[in-house]
Amino acid sequence: MRKALTAVSLSAAAILLFPGRSQTCCMVPVTYEGTISQSAQEAILIHDKGREELILRINYKIAGKGLPDSFAWIVTVPNEPDNYAVADAAIFKETFDWAEALTSPPKKGDSNNLGEPAPAGVELGKAVKVGPYDIQPIRGVGEKALEGLNAWLKDHGFPTEDPKHMAWFVDNKFTFLCIRVTPAEGGKAVEAGGEIPPLHLSFKSETPYYPLRFSSRQGVFDVNLYVLTKKDFDYTASGESLKRINWKEGDTSKNVVVKPGAFPKTLKAEYDKSPFKDDAGEWKLNLLRARNVNEGNTISTWKEDIFFRTKS
Repeated sequence: MRKALTAVSLSAAAILLFPGRSQTCCMVPVTYEGTISQSAQEAILIHDKGREELILRINYKIAGKGLPDSFAWIVTVPNEPDNYAVADAAIFKETFDWAEALTSPPKKGDSNNLGEPAPAGVELGKAVKVGPYDIQPIRGVGEKALEGLNAWLKDHGFPTEDPKHMAWFVDNKFTFLCIRVTPAEGGKAVEAGGEIPPLHLSFKSETPYYPLRFSSRQGVFDVNLYVLTKKDFDYTASGESLKRINWKEGDTSKNVVVKPGAFPKTLKAEYDKSPFKDDAGEWKLNLLRARNVNEGNTISTWKEDIFFRTKS
């Protein structure tokens, strides 16, 4: 049986969000008179042989009457993660500089180097603590997963989810990661804006996956994805997903060959935590920049989430 839900409590400030109260990806408490918003998402995807390492970063801003004592962030994944970690806050700056230099067209003469009680039918798993995250797995399948999600949201004072919005995830037996963001130690309210340490999730996925379909009510935003795969990223087979996120063909190099020994320090540290740590061989790097996601090709019309393909 696939695992269905994980509840997470954060003791640092902030995460990935958008406007509105009854939201999909992030939400403020029902009693809070205000909104939470975001302008961009960044992620590093490392995928091979049915295994994915996903490192997420989110920026947020809360506007309203005062500040709430918490907010919630929901992340969807095809299977419940079997490992959680906190990445260095510098990882996206270092990875951007590294990936930008490698994927930008080389100048003439240059070359790139490799360089709480659960509802009936839902089971509580063993609680885990990693960095600022207190993780409480809650498992269920089908409608029970939705019951568990809404029970967690209600118990923590957040709006519950519409079953129609959740149908695709429930039908495909996805896992819901419920993350509660609370003030830093000694604080009474979360910060008005900022970041928490990037969250590193490790889980099974047949193909490279990025969670976006759950963000259908969260405005227009940009996405930067750094994708590392053993086989060549297949832009043709991934065309439908690329179109949905408004990715446009640019002048960046594709499938740039890199090796873990040449990864930026912070990225190498995360790689060394992963099941791939003993693989010192070649990976293919692709930098995907998507602008104005959820504009025009709106997420609410998508039939599935974002799955990429590699060449066989």
